Amino acid sequence: MKNLYIYTLGFFMLGIIAQGYGQAILKRADEQASLYNYSVARDLYQKAYKKKKTLNAARGVAECNRKIKNYVFAESWYSKVLSDQSHTPEDEYRYAQVLISNSKYTEAKDVLQQYLSKGQNNELAKKMLEGCDSSLTQLNRPVKGGLNNMAILNSKNSDWGLVLQKGEYIFASDAGRDSIGETPSFSLKNVRKDVYGWTGANYLHIYENNGTDSVNKLIKEINGDYHTASPSFTADGKTMFYAMTTYVKKRRSFWHKEVPYTMMVAIKYRVWDDSKQSWGEPQNFPYNSLLGYSVGDPFISADGNTLFFVSDMSGGKGGTDIYYSKKDVNGKWGEPVGMSADINTVGNERTPYVGADGNFYFSSDGRAGFGGLDIYKAVKFGGDSWKVTNMGVPVNSSQDDFAPFWASGQTLYFSSDRPGGKGYDDIYRFNFSPEVPPVPKKTFILVGTVLNKTTNLPIPDAVVTLVNKNTGVEVKGLTNQKGEFHFDLDSSTDYEINVAKTDYANVRNENLTTKRLTESKTINKTLYMLQVADRSKPIAIKLENIYFDLDKSDIRPDAAVELDKLVTIFNDNPTWKIEMGSHTDSRADDAYNMKLSQRRAASTVKYLVQHGIAADRLTAKGYGETQLVNGCRNGVKCTEAEHQLNRRTEFKVLEQ
Repeated sequence: MKNLYIYTLGFFMLGIIAQGYGQAILKRADEQASLYNYSVARDLYQKAYKKKKTLNAARGVAECNRKIKNYVFAESWYSKVLSDQSHTPEDEYRYAQVLISNSKYTEAKDVLQQYLSKGQNNELAKKMLEGCDSSLTQLNRPVKGGLNNMAILNSKNSDWGLVLQKGEYIFASDAGRDSIGETPSFSLKNVRKDVYGWTGANYLHIYENNGTDSVNKLIKEINGDYHTASPSFTADGKTMFYAMTTYVKKRRSFWHKEVPYTMMVAIKYRVWDDSKQSWGEPQNFPYNSLLGYSVGDPFISADGNTLFFVSDMSGGKGGTDIYYSKKDVNGKWGEPVGMSADINTVGNERTPYVGADGNFYFSSDGRAGFGGLDIYKAVKFGGDSWKVTNMGVPVNSSQDDFAPFWASGQTLYFSSDRPGGKGYDDIYRFNFSPEVPPVPKKTFILVGTVLNKTTNLPIPDAVVTLVNKNTGVEVKGLTNQKGEFHFDLDSSTDYEINVAKTDYANVRNENLTTKRLTESKTINKTLYMLQVADRSKPIAIKLENIYFDLDKSDIRPDAAVELDKLVTIFNDNPTWKIEMGSHTDSRADDAYNMKLSQRRAASTVKYLVQHGIAADRLTAKGYGETQLVNGCRNGVKCTEAEHQLNRRTEFKVLEQ
């Protein structure tokens, strides 16, 4: 009894220690999140969740993934959050945002309706709900033209905010690794100059490229230690405006002795010195307010007399609004004036731009768009009234599309973090089709159908992505109520088709080509999706033809073929955590079969790890002969074919 008491007390104390350790990790995660170190905080929240599956830890992982725009994982983690009965309406709102970012408008609509039914007076949520309906209609009606990824400029990191100046592409990028430029005015604890904790990449700096090679040259004299971005030039190229960030301490509160730093944005400008052939000293825009609010995304008019910018200063309509300031005859900048209610919303307005056509272009997430920031065109009529229209797909996507810049009447450059890009944010070019009669040519059309693999019934509202493998550009569509979709195809082009829908296993890497087609053709394609509807229960999927030689656990060549298919499935569903389960027939000793099946399961897991599947996603489990699929138990005479049915390998999706 005494020993039992000691062991019980020991386990109890270990439980307290483990719980305390989990709380300590959670506290560290919260601290890192408060410093915008979301990539670090995410890993800590996951570690805390592994110690103890709490709502706060799951929410932390979900939010960090949302902040760093890893929406596939954010969706998976928010589904865990919403499975907890004590989740909040705010959790539902964030989940809907993530679903929209993954182009899952039907699912997002259901969540938003649930959220709004609880009396939430959230104007942005109402606009998002409108956007779900309009997106479902407009996604299959793309604007005519050609979309290209500016691969020569883009890196695996973030590249955005392009302008053309004297034949050079000028833009911001966080692909560099050097800390350069100005020295900050104070020392910062827990803030690194070489890495921006929010993304885990470098800080943004301004680069230039002549468009003919892949070398992006740093404009050293402009950039600071932290973010420097959003370049804008007067027509003569003599004045350059840009945004620069500085870390300042947040206001101290009664409850918090520690005062964390926050990043504030300010606008600076420089004038070109012809005699020195260099940019002059930086000048501050007089309405910067590092201790009060941020100002950024500057756009200077061609004559240099009107500056448009965004700010979260008090008195605005939403998160960030667009303002303008005019310079008088004495060179003094006037008080900022907010754009009208036709432009500014309760959401965030970003990246203002005035085209040569006199129209106003900007991005916003406060309207009924496709998700995230969308690019809008505003045409002025009478006083301060504007007619605002969404520029449609493929200019806009379910994620952030921003920083428009017109190179000509038909060519628009913009930035986007849409899937399929070269990096985090990429620069794109869209050439609008001129309004001229089309030249007769060969036409190729893809007509597809998506069906439930088990029931053979059509799957409506699945997100179908067509990837042009020649250019890397993606276009999206949604299946109709019959599970049908269609795309126009280019000639002599290789494509890849991907399909996604909540509660179904993704379909990826379905290939087709129009190469060697000499006549117009309609290509038909049927795709099947496996339903995994109940996220609270593991799902089991049988693998065919995973066989082992007698009394061995080596992976045979025929089994490797099937396991390679499994590698593809796992890569296509990166949030899944899987149990690999091996089963034997009833012949041989029960205990021996149990050990044999465990070795075979472990061998299967080892193969998958060797082919790039993370070990922490896999569990090996041997079931021996405990889960026979027929009556071939000990002592029952069965054919070899019947015994073979029991010698199977299955995997269970434990977490989605």
